Amino acid sequence: MPDRHGPFRVARFLLEIDGIAKAGFSHCRLPSSSTSVVEYREGNEAPTPRKLAGLNGYGPLVLRSGVTDDGVELAEWRHLVEVGAVDEARRAIAVVLLDEEAATAARWEFRNAWPARYEGPRLDANRSAVAIETLEIVSEGFERVDVGGETDGGLRNDEASPPTKADLTVPPEKPQFESRTEHDPTPRTER
Repeated sequence: MPDRHGPFRVARFLLEIDGIAKAGFSHCRLPSSSTSVVEYREGNEAPTPRKLAGLNGYGPLVLRSGVTDDGVELAEWRHLVEVGAVDEARRAIAVVLLDEEAATAARWEFRNAWPARYEGPRLDANRSAVAIETLEIVSEGFERVDVGGETDGGLRNDEASPPTKADLTVPPEKPQFESRTEHDPTPRTER
């Protein structure tokens, strides 16, 4: 059952830092992943270059419209970068997509991540949560992790188990008669 009273009640994306949920966000833009292409040609080859894989590159993770129950910790994380302690600021983080019942539906894990940009919120005295407007995080790589949620092909708790491969396998029909060749005068027999 979803938490209707906690600070993350409207969040669909949780930010975990070192395995602990630190903030919830309403909007998330996952980074792109690309590999640069290096063209190479030796002098004695045809005038068409070979395409070699170069360096992998990862865009920023952008989280918007967030709330946290401890705004100081994220600010301190960003402050490490501002004072030049980037190596100390690198963390293992994860973005967790929540389904309508606040259960984990999908998960992305990031290596050596640190906050590159923080944009403060518009302050509102009617809100009780510490708000974060935008947090941009860079990393040295990420991967989608299978958590068995619906988006990973898993089931919700109220759904029946999926059919197994054996359930889906239909035995081939047996032919009624064996085939015979033109030179075989014996009649066909049943198997």
